[in-house]
Amino acid sequence: MINVDLFNYINHNLQNPFFDFIMPIITHLGGFKILIVACVLVFVLSIIYKNDNVKRIVLLCALSLLIAGGIAVLLKNAVLEPRPFVSLSNVHLLIAEDDPNSFPSGHTTSTFAVISVLMFKLRNKLWAVVLLFWGILIGFSRIYVGVHYPLDVLAGAIIGIVTAYLVYRYEDKIYDLWNRIINFVL
Repeated sequence: MINVDLFNYINHNLQNPFFDFIMPIITHLGGFKILIVACVLVFVLSIIYKNDNVKRIVLLCALSLLIAGGIAVLLKNAVLEPRPFVSLSNVHLLIAEDDPNSFPSGHTTSTFAVISVLMFKLRNKLWAVVLLFWGILIGFSRIYVGVHYPLDVLAGAIIGIVTAYLVYRYEDKIYDLWNRIINFVL
């Protein structure tokens, strides 16, 4: 019941014209496609500018994103929890969403998979605060626009963080494997 009550509070009681305008924009910036395109662009730039450190970080971000995204898709198809706008009445719905399944939040999973790798690698308190704020904002936006319950967002954040930690923990092995594959192909 707390999950629905908190959803209703955020989705109904916090409504205002500014959030109604900005939250649909923010929510899309946490999507898998946007984040994977960003990873590819930064990866290409790291090759052009010959920055191996950035290339390594982007590789870890992309791998974390792919693994966490896969886990989220598997869970969505296993749990089959309907989205709030499907199971509740009077949802303040601000975006169209084709996938009827809610748990976990894919946008939150994707965002935390990337920002957590960056926080582990950069080890800078200011960047950690900025990145964490961004992740929380993406999660909040998913509830505000009416497509996820708070528990969906929390689960997505946990999946993203745990996946990022495991990728970070095995970074050297992953990068060695990456180099062997590249050397074999080239």
